[in-house]
Amino acid sequence: MRGFFSWFFGDPAQRTQSFLRAGEQRLVQSLVEKVPDSVDPVQLSGLGVLGALAAATTLVAARNWPGAVSLLPAAMTVNWFGLSVDLPLARSRGAEAAAESMAHHLGEIFSHLAILLAYGFSPFLTMRSATIVIVCYLLFSAYGYIRAATRHVDQMAYIGIGVTEFRVLLALWPFAAFLLGVPETIGERLPPIDLAIMSLAGLTVMGLIAKLFLDGRKITAASGRED
Repeated sequence: MRGFFSWFFGDPAQRTQSFLRAGEQRLVQSLVEKVPDSVDPVQLSGLGVLGALAAATTLVAARNWPGAVSLLPAAMTVNWFGLSVDLPLARSRGAEAAAESMAHHLGEIFSHLAILLAYGFSPFLTMRSATIVIVCYLLFSAYGYIRAATRHVDQMAYIGIGVTEFRVLLALWPFAAFLLGVPETIGERLPPIDLAIMSLAGLTVMGLIAKLFLDGRKITAASGRED
């Protein structure tokens, strides 16, 4: 059993390793081998963006047609496929360049912002909560890119949550919201979901600040050894 968890979830001792990273890499590699030669990485990035737009549409539509949210997991799967397979496909073909990398990263940012904004117009989050999550997402994204530039780390996760885990949360939250009765409380002046999001955001930002200082000390120490 322990061997299975190590195979699928990866080594928990690696701070930059997300829970699903190891299993996802194996799945992505198998998908890369099945992509037709006529499909290029930038097209996959575009497919991922289309999946995000479809997901955003289902969230907004759920305000008037609750059943529309049943399409959200499929749309998020398309988003994951396009933006998880694009760069590995480019690498496998020896064609990874600035254009492929830019298309991927722009697609990731646009996808998450579009879906989070759509949540603000859905019955599952208030616009206040959606805005707070967007701000936190931008903070973590900015720090992730800074960390990648200074320490050459391509993938970063916090407490085991990376991009894929975040997508899973976005895909499943409406169903959890139904069970928790969130849609019935959205109209309140300060609904419980807002209080929960604000509390989590505060803890998250404090964790990011602590991580910033820890990483800063490590980078300083490494620079001293190099000198």
